[in-house]
Amino acid sequence: MKYLLLFSTVFLCFFSCSQDDSLELAANGKSGSITRFAIYQNYMYVLNLHEVQTYDLTQKDHPVLVNKLSTDYGLETITIYDGSVFLGSTTALYILDISNPAAPVIQSKADRLAQIGFTGCDPVVVKDNYAYSTVKIIANRCGTFSAQSALIVYDISDKSNPQVVGQYLLNTPNGLGFKDQYLFICDEGSDQLLVYDISDPTSLIQTTYGLNITDPVDLIVDGQKMIVSSKTSFEVYDVSDVAHLKKIGEIAK
Repeated sequence: MKYLLLFSTVFLCFFSCSQDDSLELAANGKSGSITRFAIYQNYMYVLNLHEVQTYDLTQKDHPVLVNKLSTDYGLETITIYDGSVFLGSTTALYILDISNPAAPVIQSKADRLAQIGFTGCDPVVVKDNYAYSTVKIIANRCGTFSAQSALIVYDISDKSNPQVVGQYLLNTPNGLGFKDQYLFICDEGSDQLLVYDISDPTSLIQTTYGLNITDPVDLIVDGQKMIVSSKTSFEVYDVSDVAHLKKIGEIAK
């Protein structure tokens, strides 16, 4: 939570939003992919390791806990897209129905061990009918030494039955985000920001547009700008031309 608040503060410094605007950014996914809370309409969803807690924000100074939804152990990240909540856990991708935003229900669960044969930490971003998830293996926490880190692509056109349609091996991936037909991935293990062309979500192409960044952790894309958070700094890039990413600022942590 502390990391996310710091990341959001830097984001607001660069993109000049009011307090109400910051809530709007959160509600529309303008946060990093490694986040444990999200806002939709007048509700905030907060994760613990085995539960989604829903808070009514009608009175912003006095959030009220109105619902608890139990899941398997290991919830890691949350994102909201097109009226659905997507949860990444150490074992699965969950899709929640929030047609009643005060009381989310599990619409589906894609068990990664059954579908791809391994588990791991799992941030998720969603675009159109596809969800993109980086699975990072950390021994004794998110998987085992024999497991493999990867980018997993899910077809979510049927939200009640998400299916894996792509798997791309990576080193030690962290957060991710997209702009137009390009997917950005923080790959800490290779000290790179990777860029994939996702024009065909069933057959991604790794481009040569990536950047060398030491220990990238997460990123936020908003319009023509992107903030990449590393272990030591926040780096700001102009992404108006993805083929020629341009660094325009940096803040040391």
